[in-house]
Amino acid sequence: MDAERTLIRIAVCDDNLRISSDIEGWIMEYNKSSQANYVVEIYYNGERLCKDMDSGTMYDIIFLDIELESITGIEVGHYIREELHNDDSQIIYISSFTKYALELFQVRPMDFLIKPVKKERIIKSIETATKLLKKGEVCFQYKQGRDWNKIYIKDILYFKGKDREVEMITKDNVIIFYSSLEKVFEQLKNYNFFYAHKSFLINYFHVIEFFYDKLIMSNQDVIKIAQTRRREVREIQKEYLFKEKT
Repeated sequence: MDAERTLIRIAVCDDNLRISSDIEGWIMEYNKSSQANYVVEIYYNGERLCKDMDSGTMYDIIFLDIELESITGIEVGHYIREELHNDDSQIIYISSFTKYALELFQVRPMDFLIKPVKKERIIKSIETATKLLKKGEVCFQYKQGRDWNKIYIKDILYFKGKDREVEMITKDNVIIFYSSLEKVFEQLKNYNFFYAHKSFLINYFHVIEFFYDKLIMSNQDVIKIAQTRRREVREIQKEYLFKEKT
């Protein structure tokens, strides 16, 4: 886990292999000197991006080609905003044409880049998007029935998995939704969450006391640490204590 560098997840959706590869390479090069930790996922069609996001995959920044085949970037943008109720992702459109301004209004993109895209414009867009993201709070998105909901990660204490249900214990209440801890962990593994037990996923910053075989949470709940996880939990604690001292 990286407590010092904020994780920023980026999706690049363009059916042009060279453009996608160039953008990914520029971001990874910029990542070496950035204060944030950028992770990039490439998509060559809008359907797969929509499917992944509908399944709970979250992206902070989305580079989105307008002239995608089958489903256009404009349609993808509307799906993200209207169907997924996602107003947090910063969408940056890419196009060979300038004629789309009015069609993009309702999608509320952060930027619009004209092809051929240049490294300097990509980096500038990333820097602007990152500043906007830092002004807000990182959210966890979950699905209840047909509706997507979200909650600030800082307000989540821990998750408890049981069969096909997940209990999310927050500062104010308990929320139950259908999923698995494995899927939840995939979203949150870079946001200071760790396993204390195969059925308990813990937010490190809500642990007020560490013991050899248990944790005391900020709401006074006691979470037992599985014997097979004790060494791992001790190493996580040492890692954070070391970072706090440096």
